This record gives sequence, C-alpha cells and structure tokens, in this order.
Amino acid sequence: MHGLRLSVVHLARHLPGRAAVPAATSAGKGLICLLVLAALYGGAAAAGEPCAAPDEHCPSVSALLRQREGYGAQASGGLGGTFVEVSSDQDAGPGTLRAALKRARQAPTWIRFASDMTIVLDSQLRVPSNTTIDGRGRRVVLIDDGLGVYGSRNVILTHLTIDGRLKRLTQAVNVANGSRDVWVDHMDLSRMSDRLLNVKNGSTDVTISWTRFHDSNKVMLLNNITSKDLFRHYERDSIARVTLHHNYFFNTVQRNPRAQFGTFHLFNNLVENWDFYGMSFSLEAKALVEGNIFKNDAGRPCVEPAFFPTVEGINVNYCRYISIAPGRSALRNGESDRKAYEKLKSRYGYTRDYKAFLRLKDNLYLGDAKPVLRDYHPERVPTPPYCYAYGKPTQALAEKIRKFAGNTPADAPPPGSRTVKRCPD
Repeated sequence: MHGLRLSVVHLARHLPGRAAVPAATSAGKGLICLLVLAALYGGAAAAGEPCAAPDEHCPSVSALLRQREGYGAQASGGLGGTFVEVSSDQDAGPGTLRAALKRARQAPTWIRFASDMTIVLDSQLRVPSNTTIDGRGRRVVLIDDGLGVYGSRNVILTHLTIDGRLKRLTQAVNVANGSRDVWVDHMDLSRMSDRLLNVKNGSTDVTISWTRFHDSNKVMLLNNITSKDLFRHYERDSIARVTLHHNYFFNTVQRNPRAQFGTFHLFNNLVENWDFYGMSFSLEAKALVEGNIFKNDAGRPCVEPAFFPTVEGINVNYCRYISIAPGRSALRNGESDRKAYEKLKSRYGYTRDYKAFLRLKDNLYLGDAKPVLRDYHPERVPTPPYCYAYGKPTQALAEKIRKFAGNTPADAPPPGSRTVKRCPD
C-alpha cells in the first residue's frame, strides 16, 4: 500500500496540468487513483499484446531463452526470424505443422499453435536449422511418429507430447547427422518401438531438460555403433557433448541413457522404476554423473505391454527382471559392449578402453535402488565449461521433477533456496 501511495504521488507530479488537480482534496485523490489504475492496466495490456517478431524484445521468447543451460545453451532456434502459427491438426496441407516446417527451410522460424491439437502423423517430421517448435500455452500431441533433426543447427523443441503407441519403428526425437546446438525441453515422450531420443552420428552441443520419458523400452541412445568395428567412427562421434538435467525417466526398461564415445553431463535427473537397468556407459565415454536420484521398488507389478516390438523383429518383455532391477541402477562400466570388444579386439587391434571414464558425485538411491557405478579415471572427465543451477538430491527435488518435468502447463520453477549456481573455476 505504501508503494502504491508513492506511485500515485509520483504519477500526480508528472501529470499534464497537475496544478489543476487539488491533491489535498478527496476528489483529487480519487482522480489520481483512477489515472494510476488506467496506467497500470494499460501497461499490462500493452505487455500482453502479441509480439511482431521472435526477437530479444519479445517477453515470451526471452523468457524461454533465459532457461537455457548446458552444452546446448547456444541454441536460439527461430530467434530473429518470423512467427508461424499452426492452425490445422492434419498431417499435411495448409496450416499444418508439416507445412510450417517446410517453410522454415527458407528462413529462421518460431512455430506456435493456434489451439490445443492432436496430430496423427503419417511419417516423421523433419526440423530444419534455425527453428523453434514452441507448444507453450497449448496442449499439442504428436501421435505415431516424431521429429527428425538431421544435419540441422540451432533447433529448440519445447512443450510437446509425442506418443508412438508402439505402432512403427521410429523415434520420438532423433538428433543425427552432424546436428548441433539443439535444446529439447519440457517434452513428454512415450511408447516408441525404436527409441524415444537419440543424439548420434557426429551431433554435438545438445541439452535435454525437464523432459518426461516413460512407458518405453530402449529410451535414449547417445551415440551408437554403426559398424562391426566398435571404434570405426570414434573420431566422428567422440565430439558429442550432451547435457541431461531435471529429466524424469519413469516406467521404462533400459537405456536411461546408454552413452558411448562422447562427453556427457548428467545432473539432477530422476530415474524411477526401470525394469531391466538404469544407465549404461562404455567405449571411452566421458561422463560426469552428479546429483541424480535413482528409485526402484522390487515388489511392484509390471506395467509393460505383452511385448515390445524391436528392430531385430523379436518381441520382448522384461517383467521377469523387476525383482533384480533395483540392483542395476546402471550396468557395470563398459558391460554393454564388453563381450563384443573382447571378441573383436584381436581382429581390429583395439587400444582404446571398452570402459567409460566416469566421475560420480552426490547421487541418491531411494527405495530398493543400489549404486553400481564407481569413478574410473575421473581425471579424464572434463569439468563442464558452463554455469548451471544445481540442486542437492533430496525427496523434495524428486517431487519437483515429477511435478514439472514433461509437457506441463508451467515451466520449471525458479531456483529455490537449495539450488546453487555451479561454475567452472
């Protein structure tokens, strides 16, 4: 109230013809209050007006960009380009997301949605460079297929739900073929017969944040082997730098994530009720794994479908592993590729290690979950070259991740009292 009175006085002193306003009278005070309210509501209306372009002066754009962290923090998507609004929920044609992405090939584009919509896709959508797909404020669901980021730079994907319904062998988000500066944020990804998310084939500088991964088998692959020779593409793929923070992995089977070759920073993620194993690292990946929360219940019922289809054409189910899954918060270091390494070592003369270089700090294990990974040549794991908001792993942090990760109506909450900014020395 004191602040409002000061504002009233300040405004009165700067009104045109203020000498005509008898500030000492009740009528004068009433007039001033009306003028102040008009100014306040007028300002709010002006601030709420649509932005002409997605530039740094647009509040909704700058609010999103302020949340960037990690190796993908340079992604600015369609900043400096034009807004395009999706008005149709069809797979293709005027006003569709597919048409908007085709238009985005020509110039930087910030894609938004006119209303809530569910889009059943006939095929994967390709996301070109300098593109933002922004589902904030709407409930946007993509069904049966997802988004391919191939050889693209500067891409932001935020506030979308992608549900594959286990209908075809595809991915929810596939970042590949030399893509870089990519930020995947506040997504809800589930039920893909291939994987929910990949970063591979020479792609780098990617951040995956506040995303909910659930009800799927092979969740996330950070690099993959594309030759019988395990290290054939090491030089191409070891450039990968990926940050995962505040993601929620829930009711999955495995690969939360599986990481090879590159440099990875995983902090403040929640991995809960995996059926086979949690994380996996191998083949000289360099991973800092800090402040993550692992929780598993050995006595829970299985919620998997009767089987998961696979690219190998074999139907699989992992319910029988649930009782031992808590002891597999991760595979032992290098275990996912150890047998192939030992079999092929003499043929290809491997000198590199099948294990990953690991540095573990401050991870929390709840319920029946047990730690597996240990430090291995931690001096070879680089310190992140950026500042990041780090929270001590607690039950409260787990609840925050459950509440805010995914395609939620609100973004992540502002840093709380237990959050500290970690920066390189």
